[in-house]
Amino acid sequence: MPRKPRTLSSTGIYHIILRSVNQHIIFEEESDYQKFLFVLSDCKEKYDIDIYAYCLMDNHIHLLVYIPDDKLPSFFQSLGSRFVRWYNNKYLRSGHLFQERFHSSVIENDKAFLSALIYIHNNPVKANMCNYMSEYRWSSINAYYGAKNPLVNVSFAYQIAGSKSSLLHFFAKEATSSESSLFAEDHPESNHFLTDEKALSIFKSITGLHSTSDVTYLPKVQRNNYVRALKGKGLTIKQIARIMDISGTTVKRITKIVH
Repeated sequence: MPRKPRTLSSTGIYHIILRSVNQHIIFEEESDYQKFLFVLSDCKEKYDIDIYAYCLMDNHIHLLVYIPDDKLPSFFQSLGSRFVRWYNNKYLRSGHLFQERFHSSVIENDKAFLSALIYIHNNPVKANMCNYMSEYRWSSINAYYGAKNPLVNVSFAYQIAGSKSSLLHFFAKEATSSESSLFAEDHPESNHFLTDEKALSIFKSITGLHSTSDVTYLPKVQRNNYVRALKGKGLTIKQIARIMDISGTTVKRITKIVH
């Protein structure tokens, strides 16, 4: 079945989500976050776009951007291919990292813009990665509180809200209530005890592996032993599946085997 044409924004503003293939963990180390932001900055200058917000989560990325329609495909092709080439070289892997088609929602009015701004920055809170938006390092939220961040255009949001203080008041008021069923799958297990960051730390501690990509080279028996050990440490089925790059059904089968 052919794809439906992408809906284009009359304002040129989009809420973009880049999701990894099979919910693979994208950012394992600080240098991974830093490299993505470096590539994002370089592509921003090359294509002359505006970035209003970003949030780098474990297995997906949110961007709120202004970009002309004719630059939309080439911008994301360049961003994705450059980062994935670096990532695959670093972790000795091959193939796709991101899903082939990125998700885009058009932003047609001020209300939609402010809602997306809140939703993106509140993502780590919804995922139980922090208590407050400003605690999360890998989003653009602190640029709106005055931190220097040349990647982000904050003046546009101040203008829409009326002033900087009005926008910050809006943040404080709406952060706890902002929600969107459209992106509910981004963190479906947000109530579990272990965050993905903690789960990754446990994985490295148990296996001694540098990266989740190294799982590919494990003998099956050893891999299965690690799967059972991770389950014993409180990781969920979906977390183990993402980290070990196997299906949830396989994780369930392995953890049910009695020795």
